[in-house]
Amino acid sequence: MRTSLRGRTAGGRIDFVTELHVQIPDDVAERLARRAEREHTTPEQLASDAVRSYVGPPPGSPRRPLGFIGLGQSGRSDVSERAEEILRAELGG
Repeated sequence: MRTSLRGRTAGGRIDFVTELHVQIPDDVAERLARRAEREHTTPEQLASDAVRSYVGPPPGSPRRPLGFIGLGQSGRSDVSERAEEILRAELGG
């Protein structure tokens, strides 16, 4: 692991990150890359998000009551009308 300075936050706080190298099977790496492409992000960001989710929030951070609210929010208002079209596009059917 290697820690490095990322920069300063808007509030002026210095932000550090730790770089961690992991080995994953090729098939997992391929699925991760495909998912990252679908979500318009990077495999590294997906892995970072997954680790953050796995280890949970930092000690002392406030718990969000009803944290599931907005979980499925897509930002689109036409999802119910276009559900079948969206599923075909996403699932390749």
